[in-house]
Formats: sequence, structure tokens, C-alpha cells
Amino acid sequence: MGDLAETSQVISQPDLWGAGFKTFAMLCIVVAVLILVLFLVKRFSYFKNGFGRGQFIKILSSHHVTPKERIALIDVVGEKIVIGITPGNITFLTKIEKTEALNRIESSESAGATHGPFANFLKSSLKGKGRSGER
Repeated sequence: MGDLAETSQVISQPDLWGAGFKTFAMLCIVVAVLILVLFLVKRFSYFKNGFGRGQFIKILSSHHVTPKERIALIDVVGEKIVIGITPGNITFLTKIEKTEALNRIESSESAGATHGPFANFLKSSLKGKGRSGER
């Protein structure tokens, strides 16, 4: 009778490694589905908002002053404007009218100097697929 008690005790013990593996596998599946859904939402909202079709407002450069405040150089229908951006408001700082500064901005814009290497790679691959998302 002692052998029967030991056998039932061994059978009733849970398999912790198996349960841990199943839990970890389900967590990985849930995270992968979440990442896929977020990627698809970002992709479809990108095309829905009209990016890649003639933009009238472009952010040429941005500089973070503090974690929540930044200064941005934007192009609004050909005019270069400097604005200050905070969580509460957007403030007009100045309009760039000097031809020397405008030439420097346009040359760096055409050379892609304001973008990182990944942005330039992504831009060139979009051009190859027939989408016009260039600045």
C-alpha cells in the first residue's frame, strides 16, 4: 500500500517546467500579435493621413531644448519658419528670409543631411516602389 500512495503523489504533482514553457510561449504569441497590430495601424494611418502625396507643411529640422520643448524649422508652402513647440502651445519665433540661410537649408535638404541613414534608406526604397514620399 505504500507504493500506491507514492505513485498517486507523483502523478498529482504539477509539471512546473511544462507549465512555465506554455506560459512563456503564450506570452510570446501575445506580444508578437500586439507588435503586428501596432505595425499595421501605423502603416495604414501613415497612408490615410496623406503622407507621400504633396505635403504643404514639412518639418525640415528639429532640436530638443528640454525633454518636452523643442525648436523646429518647418517649410510651409515654400516659406521657412522657425517655431517653438511645448506641450501647451506652438509659438512662431521667426521667418527665415536671408538668401544665404535659405540656400544652406535647401542644399542640406536635397542632400538629406537632416535625416539619419535609416531614413535615407527608407526614402530611397520608397522611391524604388513608385511611391513619392520625398521632400
